Amino acid sequence: MKRALSFVLVAMMSFAMFAQDIFSYVPLTGSVKTSKQINYVISSKFGNYFRTPASKLICKYDDLGKELESVEMSEIDEIKTKTISAYDDNGNLKEQITYDNKDNLLWKVTTEYKDGLKADVSEFDADGVLKSKTIFKYKDGKLEDETGYETEGALVWKTIYKYNEDGTQSSILHYNADGSLDEEQTFDYSEDGKIANIKYFDAFTSSSTKKVFRYDGNGVLTEITTYDNSDKIKNRLVIKYDAVGNVVKMTEYNIADKFGTTLNELVSMIEFVYEY
Repeated sequence: MKRALSFVLVAMMSFAMFAQDIFSYVPLTGSVKTSKQINYVISSKFGNYFRTPASKLICKYDDLGKELESVEMSEIDEIKTKTISAYDDNGNLKEQITYDNKDNLLWKVTTEYKDGLKADVSEFDADGVLKSKTIFKYKDGKLEDETGYETEGALVWKTIYKYNEDGTQSSILHYNADGSLDEEQTFDYSEDGKIANIKYFDAFTSSSTKKVFRYDGNGVLTEITTYDNSDKIKNRLVIKYDAVGNVVKMTEYNIADKFGTTLNELVSMIEFVYEY
């Protein structure tokens, strides 16, 4: 999926991307006032794993659970960027402004709505110059088409969304500017309506992967297992929760066949601390 012009995505690339995606499936619950995301670098010495804080993301929320501010910090707690979010009278996100550690404007993102639905998102640089625009189109109230344009209005990428008869997502297709397929995602669900797996097809490499979502007896997501093109396990993401039901730890392992056995190699870790 091509998002090269997205300032917001570029800003978040220093964080493990699965940390951002996971909250699509397990959103925050309870009266969270602040959250702190701690990203660790994993190293191995003499057969033992060590973790070192690499960056942090601290977020503040209002009484309705909407994010008001997010601060990206270094491993020594120095501010790198700060993003302030504003909402309209209907509670829709209308503006995000990001500053550096000296309160200099870096970029601004504005969102417009039509009939209560997101219509377009525009991204501006520090000088107020439009750098990209994303336009959203709907059918029967569901997002059908998402198209990204660069500063001069040339098409950069397009994403098409498809749905099952019951309204659940069936597939997401990402296209390049020339109309060629970039990536396809297809979704399967369990009998109780929970997402069971997501299959990915990379058109450039003609390879496929599959993420399988695993739940405990109470229906809580506890692991996402990734399989490669030959249906062999290549990665595990293990998820832990606090008593309220919010994610407090995510641990990622690569699965490798080494030394005559299968090893779970720790590759990344993220912890969350909440103030309620």
